[in-house]
Amino acid sequence: MRQESPASDPLHPAFQPEAGEAPARSRRLATGLAPAVAIVVLTTAGGAAAQQPQPAPAAAPAPAAPAPAAPAKAAPAPAAPAPAAPAKAAPAPAAAPAKAAPAPAPSAPGEAASAPARERLSGEARADYESGKALFHNGDFASAFLKFQSAYESSKDARLLWNMIACTSKMHRYSQLLALVERLKQEDRGVLLPEDWATIAEVERKASALVGHLDIAASERDAEVTIDGEPIGKTPLPGKVIVDAGTRRIRVFKPGFKEHLRAESVAPGARLALDVRLARPMNGGRLSIVASPGDRLALDGEFLGEGQWEGIVPSGRHAVRVTAPGKVPYQAQILIQDEALSSVRVGLVPAEKPGGTPSWIWIAGAGALVATALSAGLLLLHDHNPAQVGTVEQSMGAPRPTGFGGRW
Repeated sequence: MRQESPASDPLHPAFQPEAGEAPARSRRLATGLAPAVAIVVLTTAGGAAAQQPQPAPAAAPAPAAPAPAAPAKAAPAPAAPAPAAPAKAAPAPAAAPAKAAPAPAPSAPGEAASAPARERLSGEARADYESGKALFHNGDFASAFLKFQSAYESSKDARLLWNMIACTSKMHRYSQLLALVERLKQEDRGVLLPEDWATIAEVERKASALVGHLDIAASERDAEVTIDGEPIGKTPLPGKVIVDAGTRRIRVFKPGFKEHLRAESVAPGARLALDVRLARPMNGGRLSIVASPGDRLALDGEFLGEGQWEGIVPSGRHAVRVTAPGKVPYQAQILIQDEALSSVRVGLVPAEKPGGTPSWIWIAGAGALVATALSAGLLLLHDHNPAQVGTVEQSMGAPRPTGFGGRW
């Protein structure tokens, strides 16, 4: 496996960095809002042989078995050593020419790192890894993440989880980063070294201060919960949900119930408890009836009240009736739809007087009298005989002057 220098390639030297590089790398990882996680250079089929992990510093490291031809410049033995080719052993770094690399240390207490370090990528996993590495160096961290994820699904190499963590750190997706850290803890089989886990612990500590925690409880079991469109699980949820700071869109739904939608603002480090009450859909709608004060309101023959009324009515057709003494009753059929508001405004008109002339006839008769008087005024205007100007007696009031110069 080829180890590139940090100046040109921000790859994490998880397997034997150059001598003297680890302190500089540690300083680099400790800077910024959260420690930067550089991606791991993985061994690919057809490439250089896999190197052993760099152990933790020791006071007197035991020298590795030297190659016969160059004992002072021996490098760590490859995963499958070839005893017949001693001349191909890589020289030790210039900073420590007289020392051979020490024996590999376990990446976690009680676990050996040698076996996983010899694993290689091939085929589609190798192609995805190479593409992801190129995308990472070009700053396209979202696409690089997808490539590393695809390579991981093909190979199940836990080192690719480290690379995915590096991408999420660059994209500030801290909740996703923390989930990947937990996954790496479960799936690592001796790949990472103690100093790598120290880096992960620092990354985890700083990322934890930048996220929020939601404790979501629902009134119904087995309700689906999504946050920003991503499925979280079914209620009751096993624990608090870690989310990135900002406005989060929360949806809780279950067949047979109205879905619950809300937008929640989450501050860094916040811990919020959300109690969701799911309600069954309403098989009906709201009806509002507005009439004059004292008017009696009825629905399907049942008295509702006077003046105005509003309430829930089952879906379908219903008969609305509004009555009042001395006024013409109002009745109409209305259609009520689920969860919709239907409004009815009624203004009753006066009813006919018993044994008398309907009110509309009085109004029409008055209009006819006015029209007759206007015609008479025009005739008087054309007659030019003031002696014949007179009045017209009618029930509309006393005579009054007109605009035509005479009286009616």
